[in-house]
Amino acid sequence: MSRLRESLAALPKAIVTSSLLAGVLIVIVGFTGSLVLTFDIADKAHLTHAQLSSWVLAITVGSGILSLGLALWYKQPVLTAWSTPGLAVLASSLANYPLSEAVGAYLFVGIAIAFLGATGLFERAMRLVPQNVALAVLGGSLLKYGLGLFTAATLEPSLVLGMIAAFLIAKRVGSRVPMGWALLIGFVGAALLGKFDVSNVRLELAAPVFIAPTFTLSALIGLGVPLLALALASQNAPGLAVMRAAGYDPPVRGALIATGILSALAAPLLGHGYTLAAITAALGSGPDAHPDKNLRYGASVVAGALKIVLGLFGATIVALFLAIPKPLVAGMAGLALSGTIQGCLVGAFQDKSVRDSSLFALLVTASGAEFLGLGSAFWGLVAGALVSALLERRASARDVTSQEMTQQKEMT
Repeated sequence: MSRLRESLAALPKAIVTSSLLAGVLIVIVGFTGSLVLTFDIADKAHLTHAQLSSWVLAITVGSGILSLGLALWYKQPVLTAWSTPGLAVLASSLANYPLSEAVGAYLFVGIAIAFLGATGLFERAMRLVPQNVALAVLGGSLLKYGLGLFTAATLEPSLVLGMIAAFLIAKRVGSRVPMGWALLIGFVGAALLGKFDVSNVRLELAAPVFIAPTFTLSALIGLGVPLLALALASQNAPGLAVMRAAGYDPPVRGALIATGILSALAAPLLGHGYTLAAITAALGSGPDAHPDKNLRYGASVVAGALKIVLGLFGATIVALFLAIPKPLVAGMAGLALSGTIQGCLVGAFQDKSVRDSSLFALLVTASGAEFLGLGSAFWGLVAGALVSALLERRASARDVTSQEMTQQKEMT
């Protein structure tokens, strides 16, 4: 408790103009990025307005509580987010399972993450999924959104092409939030063209919807395993790496236990799970957040508080996004994820020695193929891991043997 009192006492010094801006930026990136995916997924899975509101409430408020609490407890810029890789899996798989089975899978993943954190098995579990395979699966899951950007452009060319232009120009001039400019152009354009009707949007609190979990082997394997593997490999591991690169010793066990337990508790409200932030972690842990490394946790506190406040009005957020034309939502999702798709592909294919497993993982996942009731994300992980074991480890062994023979020849 002394650590918490120390954090609270230093909070006025930690929350300065730069940390306030960093916290707001973190929320903007999160809300204008992966959150828009929930609306498209909910539409495909035929979720009701109330269920979607509950989902938004769960992931935003829960993420805010975790960011606020962990940052104050550890006095570090610990940031959490809802699982973006999880959304990629749900985009291709959620419609194939009853909601109760999906909730059962979410609950399983939360308990598993807490267990891995408590026992220290996280790093061992990470070795089971090659990083390049996890990145390829995530890239394959998100590829449809990148392609959907240009499909949307054929339906609403003026709106979507305007967003793309604003996004690229903002990147060209060095804007830190190019997606924010793209959204501004999209919203303004839709309003001017009379395609953005907010007459039915009103300020209202979101109400939680409780879905009792049921457990089936099909959902646990088809949804649970990909959700778990991608949460560990594609968000928790990079999130920890970002903090270490910024000079921190992140609380691995504490963060995993907290995110796992709260994920399990939020599962019946349709929360699909929390992870450490990967994309926005750099915004809160860098010098732009605060010149004093020991006070940068203030940006996480600001971001957490904003997520809680905005998340409580999840019903309003849902109504606002539902008023947007669907091609515009598809365009926003494609633009928001373009950087993530690029990063996944670069990371998956950067090392020449593992490109075979990356390719098979990417193609299988992007195909959307299902087999034995299991989604393509699961089979992408399986395909990538098998190819890695069959070709790349053997190639690595041959390289080692070749090096040993060369060394022996040099010695003789």
